[in-house]
Amino acid sequence: MQQGVLVLSRGRAPSNVIDVWAALSEIGITDAVVEEHGSLVTAAWGDLGTVVDECLMLSRGPRRRERDASPRDIASLIARRDTTALGELLPPFAAMRTGPGHEEAAAVTDALGFRHLYHSEGRAGAAVSTSARLLAVLGGHGVDRDSVSLQSLVGWQVGQWTLFDGVTKLGAGALAHLQGGRLTIHGGHRPDPERLSLDDAVERAAHVLRANLTAYLADHPGATLQLTGGQDSRILLSAIPPELRRGLTAVTLAVPGSEDVGLAAQICARTGTRHQVEALDSLEGLDPGVAYDLCVASSARLEGMADPLALAALTVAERRLDQGHRIAGLGGEVARGFYYLGRPRDPSVTRARVARLAGWRMFANESVDPASVDPTLREGARERAVDRIHGLMAATGKDWLDATDDFYLLQRMQRWAGVTDTAICMDRSVVNPMLDDRFIAIAQGMSPDSKRNSLFLGRLQMALDEELGRIPLNGRPPPEAYAYPNLSDRLRGARTLAQKASSKARQRLSRSTRPPAGGAVLAGKVVQHWRANPEVLDAARNQRVLDDAWIDRLVAGEVDPDPSTVAFILNVSCLPSPRTTASPD
Repeated sequence: MQQGVLVLSRGRAPSNVIDVWAALSEIGITDAVVEEHGSLVTAAWGDLGTVVDECLMLSRGPRRRERDASPRDIASLIARRDTTALGELLPPFAAMRTGPGHEEAAAVTDALGFRHLYHSEGRAGAAVSTSARLLAVLGGHGVDRDSVSLQSLVGWQVGQWTLFDGVTKLGAGALAHLQGGRLTIHGGHRPDPERLSLDDAVERAAHVLRANLTAYLADHPGATLQLTGGQDSRILLSAIPPELRRGLTAVTLAVPGSEDVGLAAQICARTGTRHQVEALDSLEGLDPGVAYDLCVASSARLEGMADPLALAALTVAERRLDQGHRIAGLGGEVARGFYYLGRPRDPSVTRARVARLAGWRMFANESVDPASVDPTLREGARERAVDRIHGLMAATGKDWLDATDDFYLLQRMQRWAGVTDTAICMDRSVVNPMLDDRFIAIAQGMSPDSKRNSLFLGRLQMALDEELGRIPLNGRPPPEAYAYPNLSDRLRGARTLAQKASSKARQRLSRSTRPPAGGAVLAGKVVQHWRANPEVLDAARNQRVLDDAWIDRLVAGEVDPDPSTVAFILNVSCLPSPRTTASPD
């Protein structure tokens, strides 16, 4: 079910209630409650909970470091525009509050911008919403073809761009204030982190994680841990005191070809944790029409800006899981340094380096079949994408490796992981201690050499639990080998890096992508549905983003698109009609 909210400050513009209803209908929302008070028009749909002190929570279970945050406390912080205190709320978090007399409103997102909110200004006034598509229709904003072009290569967005001209994502840690038909942005500025040695970073990070998880489990003893065979979730389990691990439920998603289940089972056996395994086997039995509807709904929840196949597969698996409090391990990526390319003598950010990083780490995984894209959009796509990414990295004013860290934290994590967290943050309460503002400051305060080759995370694991640090990771050596590498470990690491580089090179040459768990099965069923019902592709054709001849070949069975191309077509299909997003000018 879609859930969301819109607040429109009209200023002196005439009433827009009818326009709001029409825009909601255009993007498929029929259960909204639309109200007009003072100079504000508001709309809310889905289960958003109770309004407290004119404040509406836009994520479940908000938590400020080691304690739950009440709606009343958050309303007070928003009223004071205290973006520093609001920055201590764990991502994903967002809230919206209307002011006295309904003449003003404010909306805020977390310090990493994980919970996506969008804003726009136009002749009708200024607006903030959980839906970029709604703002596009309401304001008559057309599709941003450069953003669509970039997404065909990367699979997600960067900066604060959306798929629409004139619709912008609210920046990390920012507060949007609406009054008199105008929009003002407050906050959003990150202080420079304190520089830390590796030893200090490990000590501080261990303290933050232990305090955070001990308090969380005291407040929510029935919480479950999402446990994989990887590094991040193991670190979180290691930060939980032994007496709290016993009886804790750990959930592992069984993915074909992955070692996650076996490794997680071994870890649970050693810690006394209850192990629950969920598989994706139910995807094979889905009717193609049902699979298609599920993927379309997922695209809408993502506002078309990430992979709907991945979210759809997750949605099916989650139907069998308790939707209570959850501990998630995503976040260690910002402290791993796995994306560093060599040790450049010249530390400056150059376009050539950005092009190399994009080609090696970004374009290889989720890019679509170039032949599926309209030639006018395909031509020069890589150059435009590199230009946009280079502009963001150069604007940091930092050296190459630090700028790369910033890109992965404030671009990839925010726009790729964050938009998926946004899609599910009203379904369940998820806490991720590695996104705590103090942990992020620690990760940013270390030198690149402290993070390179997972040195910091390996040391952190060994400081928290040496026994678990000796168990291998999924397809990799144990954390101990990263924490204290001997000559054999260094040689093995070099071979692994060479193998990964070779694999990436083969991936680029073969133009193969890496589908999400369950993505290939769902993609096949969506294609079946398209071929049986080719008229449903008309919406995608009308956007003039795809190559018509290629679509004809797809329908005829002459080409079988890979999952990333199917995901892209689904997102294009869910864009509002060009007729309704034509510029009002």
